[in-house]
Amino acid sequence: MGEGKAHQGRPLVVRYIVLMTVVAVVLIGLFGELSYREQSRQMEAQMLAEARVLEKSVRATWDFIDYEQPNINYDRDGSYNFKGLYCSLVGKSVGKLFTMSTDNQYVLRYTRLDPRNALDEPDAFESAALDAFYDEGVSEYTGFVENEAGKREFRYVGAIYLTESCLDCHGGPAGELDVTGFPKEGLQVGDIGGAVSISMPTDLYQAGINRNTLLIIGFFVLFLTVTFGTSLLFFRRRVTGPLAGLKMAVGQMGRGNFRAPVPETGHVREIDELTRGVKAMAGELESLYTTLEEKVDMRTRLYRETNQMLEEQREALARANALLEETNGKLAQENEYRTNIVAILSHELRTPLTSILAFVDLWETSGEEHSRESRECLEKIKTQSQVLLEMVNNALDMVRVESGAVEVAREPIDAVDLAAAVVGAIEPVAQRKGVDVSFEVSPDVPLIRGDWAQMEKILGNLLSNAVKFTDAGGNVRFETTFQSEGARLVFTVADTGIGIASDRLEGIFDRFVQADASISRKYRGSGLGLSLVKKTAEALGGTVSVQSEEGRGSTFTVNLPVELLEEVDDEDIDCR
Repeated sequence: MGEGKAHQGRPLVVRYIVLMTVVAVVLIGLFGELSYREQSRQMEAQMLAEARVLEKSVRATWDFIDYEQPNINYDRDGSYNFKGLYCSLVGKSVGKLFTMSTDNQYVLRYTRLDPRNALDEPDAFESAALDAFYDEGVSEYTGFVENEAGKREFRYVGAIYLTESCLDCHGGPAGELDVTGFPKEGLQVGDIGGAVSISMPTDLYQAGINRNTLLIIGFFVLFLTVTFGTSLLFFRRRVTGPLAGLKMAVGQMGRGNFRAPVPETGHVREIDELTRGVKAMAGELESLYTTLEEKVDMRTRLYRETNQMLEEQREALARANALLEETNGKLAQENEYRTNIVAILSHELRTPLTSILAFVDLWETSGEEHSRESRECLEKIKTQSQVLLEMVNNALDMVRVESGAVEVAREPIDAVDLAAAVVGAIEPVAQRKGVDVSFEVSPDVPLIRGDWAQMEKILGNLLSNAVKFTDAGGNVRFETTFQSEGARLVFTVADTGIGIASDRLEGIFDRFVQADASISRKYRGSGLGLSLVKKTAEALGGTVSVQSEEGRGSTFTVNLPVELLEEVDDEDIDCR
């Protein structure tokens, strides 16, 4: 019960209040921030306008003194008499009087680089302004800074450009003393002679901004409060109230009272539609409940019958599995019988064939004179016996490979010795057919550990096939290379024989398959050689592939993983 309550959601009214509160806080924050920024921008614009007015007032005084200089410095008789009243002195005096009249809250002063008076030395802000005048070509420089008292103030610096009358004191020649006793700077008309610097406090403006921002936020808060309160009252009376009544009615229906009264709303169309839907649902539930037991009985009966059918199917499946196991056992037994029979027949056939070949060799080496017919017959006997012995050996090897009885040896092998041994075994047959056999071992082939017998069997079959299907005058090329990546030995046997058609390459490694039945009759063979090559290579963890073109020869490639033999004692190397 407690867990169910813990998972219940919050009431809709609470969710609405929380949502509206979050929205109101976000809106008030955004509106207050935007209002504050806008008023700050307007304050800066207003202070800049006031600074420009003050600067123009000072400029007007400056221009007036400049204009009246002839009247001031010349007596009535026309003689020049410098009175010591000049533009910069009047400008500074006006600025000082203006500053004193504002109790030093507004500071109006004249400054320049290399001033003649130490009081005109520029501060950090004025130095930055003068640098901007010279470097960037601007005529005004403004900004907000914090003064020595820790108060924020607005700074304005306006450039003063020299006129024709200014050259009397600041023109040329440079170094000559002017009428005031200071050396001239050699400046020209239009050069920057100094700057008017104005400092204005921001306290009153900032207080107005803060007051206006608070008034605006307060009004906005009042507006949102009234709006949200009104909407909440409407929401509770028109939405959550009727929904609570529907909740009570649905709860009674859940306890089986489908005739529980559903309150009428009559205010909101969506709530009215929901009320009608609840009434319709109550009627349908009552109708369904009256037939529920009958349907439950029917479903129970169906489930019971279905379970019975499933039980019967499980029993049938168990019987099928038992029969399958029995069949598999018989197949395994028959496969074992077949393997044993093939092994016995191969052994029993190989022994007399070996004896026949031995007797033929003894006859050939006896030194007696034999007729041509006798030699031809014995040669045919020897050839056919060798073919038959090869077929028997292949059949026996295939049985061993398929039965998993092949054990892979790991013995030191020199690839040159292996190639020489395989080629040496096939050379007599090749010479009798007039086929040239050559081999090459790449210099980078290292000493390895592997199974000499299985490799010899693979290469012997491939070379035997190559010589068999190559006519007189052709050649067979046997190459051995090494792939350092993955440590793999690659054997390639290429011939110039009859080749294989492209549509017959796919099944060339299957058992008892040759490219053409006529080939089988002409060249003899069991069709086990290539299948034995593939299975033996796979038993060693390698692969075999073929590329061939009919009438142009074939190339078989065997790729075997090997173990490198880095350090080998002399007695460990078997040169065969």
